[in-house]
Amino acid sequence: MRSYARLAEFARSLTLVCMVLLLVTVIFDTLLMPSQGRAPNPTVWIALSLPLLILIPGLVRRNWKTFTWAGFVSMLYFAQAVVALFSPRIRALDMLQVLFSIALFIGALLFVRWRARAARSQSVQ
Repeated sequence: MRSYARLAEFARSLTLVCMVLLLVTVIFDTLLMPSQGRAPNPTVWIALSLPLLILIPGLVRRNWKTFTWAGFVSMLYFAQAVVALFSPRIRALDMLQVLFSIALFIGALLFVRWRARAARSQSVQ
């Protein structure tokens, strides 16, 4: 039987890495390489980055409620990237955003699940 605490730490690491990578894709999409002839827009960057940036302190503190919210918030970025994939010009950046948002969702929810199991197994012993 695997240690759920180790699995939870792996899921936490996956979530944090995907959070940073999703932030990087938002930077590229809004400031460095905007799609469809748009101009770089710092206001849009702030609006898109703020939900992710708000969650980072709770993720670092290992707050399970924050991980749950991170799963919900990641679906907003997933939906945005899927809509962008239906445009006439498919970009690799949009595919990466879909991948990172899915990985963030899975990592966050696995952290909550494995952390609860680790706590339950410690209380039984």
